[in-house]
Amino acid sequence: MRLFSLSLIFSVTLLCAAPLMAAPFPQRGNVSTVAGIDKLTLKESILFALDRDPSVSQQAAQTGIGQAQIDEARSAWFPQVSLNGNTGHSRTTDSSGSLKNSAAWGLSLTQLVYDFGKTNNTIDQQKKRLDSYRYQLMATLTHVAEQTALTYVEVKRYDALIAAAHNNINALEAVQHIAGLRADAGLSSSSDVLQTHTRIGGMRAMLEQYQAALQSARARLGVLTGVDARSYAALPDSMLPEQTSLEHIDYSMVPGVMAAQAMEDASRSGVERAKAERWPTLSVRGGRTRYQSDNRNYWDDQIQFNVEAPLYQGGAVSARVAQAEGARNIAMSQVEQAKFDVLQKASVALADWQGAWAREAASQSQYENALRAREVYRNEYKLSKRSLNDLLSVEQDVWQAESSRITADYDGWAAAVNYAAAIDSLLPLAGIAKDATNTLPNLN
Repeated sequence: MRLFSLSLIFSVTLLCAAPLMAAPFPQRGNVSTVAGIDKLTLKESILFALDRDPSVSQQAAQTGIGQAQIDEARSAWFPQVSLNGNTGHSRTTDSSGSLKNSAAWGLSLTQLVYDFGKTNNTIDQQKKRLDSYRYQLMATLTHVAEQTALTYVEVKRYDALIAAAHNNINALEAVQHIAGLRADAGLSSSSDVLQTHTRIGGMRAMLEQYQAALQSARARLGVLTGVDARSYAALPDSMLPEQTSLEHIDYSMVPGVMAAQAMEDASRSGVERAKAERWPTLSVRGGRTRYQSDNRNYWDDQIQFNVEAPLYQGGAVSARVAQAEGARNIAMSQVEQAKFDVLQKASVALADWQGAWAREAASQSQYENALRAREVYRNEYKLSKRSLNDLLSVEQDVWQAESSRITADYDGWAAAVNYAAAIDSLLPLAGIAKDATNTLPNLN
């Protein structure tokens, strides 16, 4: 049984969409099941992957453990009731003589009164750890979404490259047709036809490479989502990053940073818990025990106020305080490390996106110029003012510009996904509503 429902994490209208209602949903818990559907969107891919990925369930289970640890810490404030019994030879000697006991049983109750913050700090520490587990769960969701989106981008990349390769093959076949007509008319040699045939063969070999890469990307996406679509929708423009300064990143909303901050808060409570061990623990204990003896049976009733205070433990308490303070220092550095990782990933992704955008613009300009040159060269070739090599060269320019534009375009999409994942905006940009501070899984 799944530990949580995605409907409690996300506010999604997707489930009401007609295409998804008709799509066979992958079976939960069976990662080998891959169902076929007609069309898949990025949003649907991410939702399928979040429901299917085992790491999400594992992190959700860790969150359930965190809640149980809080309950365990709270139990110290409740009465501790125990039943005890024993049998066997026992001899008690006092001023009135000796008493041989053969059995004893009874009931005892202990109630903690005050421990100078030991229990309360333990509870606070476990609460902060639970918050950290929850933020780690949100980070896991973003990580799964990022891997799914990047794979989706690769599928779209090779789809586009395959379409461009087909267009280039069609263009080369048109050149071959022209060369054949000229050879038949005696205007050029038959070697022109063979030369275009060789060029077409090279493009077909490249097309096969792209098709193999596409099948590999579709297979990876199928494992992630549990579905294999016949077609994939275009990537949403909302995924493109805005031109904002990296100085404006809101680290307080990034789950990785929030998880580290929660662990730092937990370490503070751990320090206070260790310091409180220097103080006594006050409790009340009551009990009633029945003794069976050789000459009489009797009850032993007691109610006592207990004070347990450490006087000397060889420096153990001070050592535990030092350990807790060291753990706090580590936790503080981990917060800064988390911020550093976010900044590094975001800055690299943004630089990659800007570079890809510039390359795409340059390739687009080159592509448009190559198309114009193609028309001119074809007409001049028909008039014997250009050689076949000139015509094949310009076709190569068209292909090079188009493939470079596609590569730059999808490099930009990949960088946009990385940037959105770094600042934890990937799920909202994909159309999946999420609030990492308030909307968390229900583990009941």
